[in-house]
Amino acid sequence: MFMGWAKVSRIIFVIVGLLAAAGDLPAGETERYDRRFFVQLRTVFGRFRNTDLDRAFDKAQSIQCSELVNEEAEWRTVAFFNEKRELGDWYRKSLEEVKNDPSVFVFKGVCRGEHGPVQLTTKFPVTETVEAYSQRRIGFDEIAVNTNAPVRAVFDSETQAYRFDLPYLFLVSRQDDQSIYSLNPPELAERYRYATDVINHWDCKSVTAENVTYQFLICRTTTLPRIPAQRSQSRIAFGASAYFILSDGKEASSSVKLSFDDADNAKHIVEDAGATTLVSDLDSRHGPDSAAWEVPDSDEKLLDITRDEFRIRFSPQSWTGRIGAIQVLSAKRISSVESPSPAPGVDYCIWSPGGTAAAEQLLAANSYERVTYTLTPHDQDARSPTSIIFNFNALAGGHLGRLECVFPRASSAAGISFDRWVSIVGDHLALEVRP
Repeated sequence: MFMGWAKVSRIIFVIVGLLAAAGDLPAGETERYDRRFFVQLRTVFGRFRNTDLDRAFDKAQSIQCSELVNEEAEWRTVAFFNEKRELGDWYRKSLEEVKNDPSVFVFKGVCRGEHGPVQLTTKFPVTETVEAYSQRRIGFDEIAVNTNAPVRAVFDSETQAYRFDLPYLFLVSRQDDQSIYSLNPPELAERYRYATDVINHWDCKSVTAENVTYQFLICRTTTLPRIPAQRSQSRIAFGASAYFILSDGKEASSSVKLSFDDADNAKHIVEDAGATTLVSDLDSRHGPDSAAWEVPDSDEKLLDITRDEFRIRFSPQSWTGRIGAIQVLSAKRISSVESPSPAPGVDYCIWSPGGTAAAEQLLAANSYERVTYTLTPHDQDARSPTSIIFNFNALAGGHLGRLECVFPRASSAAGISFDRWVSIVGDHLALEVRP
């Protein structure tokens, strides 16, 4: 990951990431980075990846002081972009990847107003100990972490960003006309020998987007000469700026109380301090284990969801007396093959049982514990439309059935979202994932 400043020589700034096995976050931090966090991070990353980053940064919103210092949370790097994309972009895809990097940003202070100044303490690992850990010569807790003296982060009303300078760069090497710097000390002996000619300037704003409920900061960073007068004499080259997405892993909370009636006029009440989940009849039938599963976000891609552990449950109300025969699902309705076919161009699924007795196993309580699933995507070609096929097999052996979902107007299975699949199957099937 690079960013730099150009005059006669070019200065490049590099951060070394950790790629070895995971260490441990404090218990509270681990709880923050749940599955939905990474779903939303992927959404944010995709939104920024193919856009003008300067424009995206300018349109980002200011963040309040209380959000920065909330419970003294540790902010971590969860995504990176260079404006010159070939120099790198990536995002964290799992809790393990977050745990791999001991680099943290800690904002502290008493907020005097919405945008009062705060102190920022940064911590970055020593590269030689990271390498020793990667080679299994030391444990994760033996990685040396350099804790820098606090700097002052101040709100800039013109840019609506919190800005600060990190004078804690280390000269890593010189190559031709390039000087390479890092926030990570290269060696233990070098951990306090900061470069005296450059600083790393940061401007941070809040990422806001539809369906994004977690705290994300987008930070534009540039390595500059330490002497301000020299900055105006220098041309900042393309690729000199990089963008970091930081997060404390916390979700904005709100108290929600919902009441609703089912078909039997049985009233359910759901209280939630964060995201809202409606408890359906399917959940109540399958007992307390339902809490260990969750419904994917509507805009998640079906192929992404099914890379993780998932299950598909059949509603007994819909499938009793039907599951042993071929059925067609379309527009949230279920019908037999003798019924009129879906209109041309309409999405639909066909259920084909492996046999009446075999298929009926899928209606049993906790049937998913005895079922394995395989998924086969097919992209549109000259002979057939885009489709996604689910095969249901008994853990003990034997084919239970097959669900083939067809999307005539889609060119690729990778673009099929979860809510598009739900628009076909309705409440007759429930796809859930492990948190």
